This record gives sequence, structure tokens and C-alpha cells, in this order.
Amino acid sequence: MASAVHRQDWSALFTRAVVRGARAPMALVIAVLVAMLVAIWLLVYATGGTKVALPHLFYLPIILAALAFGFRGAGVTALVATVLAGPAMPLDVSTGEPQTSLGWLLRGAMFILVGAVASLALVMRERADAQQLSTEIRSAMTPTTHDDHAHGALLPLIDAAIDGGTFHPVFQPIYALADGRLVAVEALTRFDVLPYRTPDLWFAAAAHVGRGVELEIAAIAAAIVAAEDLPADVSLSVNASPATLGHPSLIELVRACDGRQLTVEVTEHAVIEDYHLMKERLVELRVLGVQIAVDDAGAGIASLQHIVQLAPDIIKLDISLTQHAGSSPFRRAMAGALIDFAHHSGAKLVVEGVEDATDLTLWSALGADAVQGYLVGYPAALPALSSSPLIVAMAPLH
Repeated sequence: MASAVHRQDWSALFTRAVVRGARAPMALVIAVLVAMLVAIWLLVYATGGTKVALPHLFYLPIILAALAFGFRGAGVTALVATVLAGPAMPLDVSTGEPQTSLGWLLRGAMFILVGAVASLALVMRERADAQQLSTEIRSAMTPTTHDDHAHGALLPLIDAAIDGGTFHPVFQPIYALADGRLVAVEALTRFDVLPYRTPDLWFAAAAHVGRGVELEIAAIAAAIVAAEDLPADVSLSVNASPATLGHPSLIELVRACDGRQLTVEVTEHAVIEDYHLMKERLVELRVLGVQIAVDDAGAGIASLQHIVQLAPDIIKLDISLTQHAGSSPFRRAMAGALIDFAHHSGAKLVVEGVEDATDLTLWSALGADAVQGYLVGYPAALPALSSSPLIVAMAPLH
């Protein structure tokens, strides 16, 4: 168990190093390479010369140069290392015995070979990433089909569900990646009707019979009541369609909250036909202190339009981007662009659907602000933990 934890820690450190190294300025990488070469030369000299195995340490800056600059960078670094480990270094410092020309030339050839192999591996990885990126982009741009009758069995049950209040809220915690502190909880609705159907089908069925806004308002009201004891510095996040955003009942609920921090999430799947009208509706909510979040960002074109048009306070990345992002160039590219946009626009970026420690480490390294997902907390009744033990444990890795 302990060894698995240590392996996870090393994996996390390596992931962070790779991500941050990719973002490092060229001048900084060159400075690091020079420092490594000088330090290794001094270490080899101090330990007696090339009669020991320490010259192999020169492989480290060569591989780093290959990752940063490709074959040219690796080649230049390998030549410098050849000189430092060859003519500039005696075989035995104590006696001053020089190396044979054949010896240091063979070592130099190995340096160049290692640099070439590392560079070739990087090129092959980039080509594989490019092919995967092309495949994922085509997949993302292909329209998906939905079964319009999936919620048909629920239509006769909608009136009873709304009028009888046969549903209840649960709350999924959202934790800051900087320190693991609980910053918000998202209210999700669960329906107490058998056979079980997912909440999205219930809301779709309610919209189909013309009671979608009514169900959303009722769900928000239930969430507000259930979150009465939520700490004042923790925001309550609720979901609302564009139609609900402009409804007077929502404004009444917000005014009755008496200072409660509220965030309203607009889902990517909600179509907004008139952004000018929607922005006018949001003005009153913002005046009342409500923050606006765009949910499911990156799941489709609609979410990008929401981000540009609505200028949200919070951007929540869709699960399709957040899971296994380390193995997907498409997810990394899209997520990186949204993170940069969020930080330049003053918005906070929340990563949804995180269920794996590797993903958590990656998003923390990329600069996301907060995280939500089964890994850090399941939807449940309040209270939620005031901090995430997992993120707090990661603190030494920040």
C-alpha cells in the first residue's frame, strides 16, 4: 500500500514537471540545461574523473534538450557533453591521467545516439497525438442523435411528481485546488419515483408537457431550503434553463435568500435564441449578487457561445474534456485554451467529473481553480466536508 502511494506521488511529481516544463520560456530551459551541464561536470570532476560511471549523468540534459528542442537541441547538448566528458575531463583527477581519444569519442557517439532516439520518440509521439487529435475532432464535430422518446414513459408522471414534490436535492461538493477548501456545493435533484430514471429525463419530460420551468423553480426552492445551514462563505450552485433565468419566481427566490451566496449554472445543452435578451435578464440576478456559471463547457459549440456572450463568472469544464485528459491531445488543447481564457477574463474554472487521481494532478498543474467529482465527493445530503483530505494531502506537491 505504501509503495503504491509512493508511486502515485512520483507520478504526480512527474506529471507536474512535464506540464510546467512545456510552459517554460525557452531562455529558462536553456539556462537549466547550462546549469545541469556545469553541475554534472563539477560532480564528475569532484568524484575523481571518468573512471567512475558518473559521466552517464550527462544523458539527463541531453534528453531534456530533446524534449524541449528536438534533435537539434539534443545534438548540440550531446556535443557539449562530449567535450565536457571528454577532452575537458581527465580519466583520473588524482593522477591527471587523460582519457584516450577512442574512449571519449565512443562516449560522445552514445550521447548523440541517445539524443537521436529521444528526439525520434518525441516525433513519433507528436505524430500519434496529431492523428488522435484529428480523430477526436472529427468525432466531436459529428452531430449526436438523441432519442426524443426516451422520456415518454415519464410524461404521465410529471404532474404528480411536481404537485406531490416527489423529489429531493443532494449536494456535490466543489473544492479549491489551491488548498482543498470547500468553496461551493452544486444542488442536484433526485426523484423518488420507481422505476428510477435519470434527472435529465425528468426535466426533459417536464419541458415537453410545458412544466419545465415550474419543475426547475421547485427544485431550486427545495435546494435553498435544504442548504439553510450551509456556511456563509460556501456558495450554493443551482441549475437553470434560459427560460427559468428570466422567470419572476427565480428573482423572488434569490431575494428571499437574504445574502446567501448563489451561483446559477446555464447548461451547454440549453439553447439561447436571443443573447441580448438573456444578458438583460442576467443583469437583475447579478445586481442581487448571483454569480453566473456556464456548465458543460467544451461539450459543444453552444457552450463556447455561452462563454463569449454571457461573460460568466465561472466556467465548468465538461466531463468529456476532464477525464483522461493526459492521454488526449484534443482534451488538453481545448482545456488549456479554456483555462487561459478563464484566467484572462477573470473567470474561475471548475473541473467536473474528476474520478481519477492522475486527472486531479494534471488539472491542478494546468491551473484550474476548483474541482468537482466522485474522487473528492459524491452527491449527498449536507453537511459536506469543509476541506478535501485528498487535495490537502497533495499540498506538498504544489
